[in-house]
Amino acid sequence: MTGGDPGLLLGTAPVAVLAVDMNGRVLAHNHRASTWMATADESLVGRNLAEWMTPAAKLLYETHVMPRLMESGRVRELVLEIRHPSGTRHPLLLNADRRTGDDGEDVIVIAAFDASARVGFEHELVEARRSADAAHRALTLLQTATGRLAVAQGIDDLGRVLVDAAADAMQATWTSVRIAASGSGVDRWGTAPIDESAESRLGEGTATVVCRDLAEIDALVPDDSAALRRAGVESLVVTPIVRAGLDGATTLIGDIRCWFRRPRTLGSDETETLAALALQAERVFEHLRLQDRIRHSASHDSLTGLPNRAGLVEQLDRVIARVAAHASTCTVLFLDLDGFKAINDERGHATGDDVLRLVADRLIHACRPGDAVARLGGDEFVVVADGVDGANAAVFAERVRDAVRVPLDGAAAGLPLSTSIGAVTWDAASDAAVPTAAALIAAADAEMYAAKRSGKDAIRTRNGVPTP
Repeated sequence: MTGGDPGLLLGTAPVAVLAVDMNGRVLAHNHRASTWMATADESLVGRNLAEWMTPAAKLLYETHVMPRLMESGRVRELVLEIRHPSGTRHPLLLNADRRTGDDGEDVIVIAAFDASARVGFEHELVEARRSADAAHRALTLLQTATGRLAVAQGIDDLGRVLVDAAADAMQATWTSVRIAASGSGVDRWGTAPIDESAESRLGEGTATVVCRDLAEIDALVPDDSAALRRAGVESLVVTPIVRAGLDGATTLIGDIRCWFRRPRTLGSDETETLAALALQAERVFEHLRLQDRIRHSASHDSLTGLPNRAGLVEQLDRVIARVAAHASTCTVLFLDLDGFKAINDERGHATGDDVLRLVADRLIHACRPGDAVARLGGDEFVVVADGVDGANAAVFAERVRDAVRVPLDGAAAGLPLSTSIGAVTWDAASDAAVPTAAALIAAADAEMYAAKRSGKDAIRTRNGVPTP
């Protein structure tokens, strides 16, 4: 474009143009500068530029803009925020040059653009980057937790991994994990600000509980809020660990609890990370339960629930090691039922199975809590009594035989049942040779057959294990 009035173009340009002296006093300005900094018709001449700057902008102007102008004579693309008398704020992108006027005095010429769109875009970029960083951190945390959960060897491993992962994800002051691993109670890991048994009302349902401040804590758990306040808790989140049934119903099996010393926003990103941990925990928990069932079935008799031969050997190995370490004694009883074949033949296998379950129960009640009772198959049972010596082996065997002799009722009523018992005692103090579990069982089995040959319903005892 050629011709026209340059002054008119400068005055109506969508750019604020100002000339200020080295102290910031406005010497001249165009119409746009008045619009942004005062009113459209108000003159800014004679006033100091610092009047319209926010505190942060003023600090930046004094510590960054002026030193650079003095050093290099120019500043490019620097954002400063000004405040209009109405209270609105405008971010301005400015370029400034230091020049020498006709009178020899230095003047600063400033051209400023409205940077609202740019600042908004930069803010969106920062938020997007922050969200991306948070998502990456959450993904990394979940991947790490998944790797550790995949090799968990039991419920204790599961609980410890969850505590570490949740504490890392939430930056919580206290983190606790509770899992109902068995029907006997709830296992706990981590730390809690108050006694969790007193806080059992919290998180009893299958929905996530979020308290972002003290007011929400007071409203949700009024009975516990005083104790939580004393402990310094100001916010909390409880994420349930649930099992989904085939019918769509859910069962609460535990929860992840985080407490904080300050109010927290606890947005969806944070709670979703905990929910993902809880989902993984449920899957690992079910896998561990399946492993336990498989291990249990491999070492236990399906009919009576007693250890089978493999389970017996495992328990007896531990007893042998303990007896050898303490130079003490143990006794192994091998039982074979007398009269069981007649029960099976006359009353049927279902009645025979009932009798085997009844004998298993009688043996458990006749023995001490620490004794091992096993079923090897058919009508053969074994009892391992740690600490029973040769002098008391016969008395112990008598008590076991008396328990089996109790008359039967139900479908087997009227039919006799007794047992032949072989008892072998190993005294580590007098016999330094440590027998194997198989050797002790075989020795007791041999004594049982000797008792059976002598007329059944008999007991044979032996001290020591014969050398092969």
